[in-house]
Amino acid sequence: MTAQIIGGLLYDLGDSPVGARYSRGEDGMPIQQLVLGTREGDLRLSISLTTTSVGRIDELIETLARIRDDKIRQERIKTLPEVA
Repeated sequence: MTAQIIGGLLYDLGDSPVGARYSRGEDGMPIQQLVLGTREGDLRLSISLTTTSVGRIDELIETLARIRDDKIRQERIKTLPEVA
């Protein structure tokens, strides 16, 4: 099975919480989800990682680290003096 999003998806996390949900399905199989967004109500995005390999999760972690590093770099650039 491969991921498929029809029509695209854009979700701005902002300062909303990030969490993980671990449970078992009705068949007893483990379920792992990355949960983005508020904890109240249904205003959240859950990404199932149940069938995702550990290697692919490592890739996700590395990608998030690159995004974090770019964000830090952009914040540092803002503090530099302007050059005429």
